[in-house]
Amino acid sequence: MRYYCMYCGASNSSISGLTAMHCRTSPTGRHVVYEGSEKKRYHCMYCGASNSSISGLCAMHCRTSPTGRHVPYAGDEKSRYSCKCCGATNSSISSLCAMSCRASPTGRHVPL
Repeated sequence: MRYYCMYCGASNSSISGLTAMHCRTSPTGRHVVYEGSEKKRYHCMYCGASNSSISGLCAMHCRTSPTGRHVPYAGDEKSRYSCKCCGATNSSISSLCAMSCRASPTGRHVPL
């Protein structure tokens, strides 16, 4: 099993090996473990952009992410996605994230 950093996509065979290394894009300065499952496509939790790998997604800039980079959504695919700030729903992550949210610190819906 591989463990991935949710901020840059770096991987390691152990959690301790991953979190011991420095990460230039993480707010903490260290790699943070992505807690989701491996997927065919990864979606940004702030804008809904997608890529076939975590590292590919994290390498791209995101206008709505607090870090300035895409951050992968850790949840599984669903028929409806809900905003964790206000409860609004939509059938796709990208559509949900495209709408504004008064309760969110980023001003956009954030999928739960």
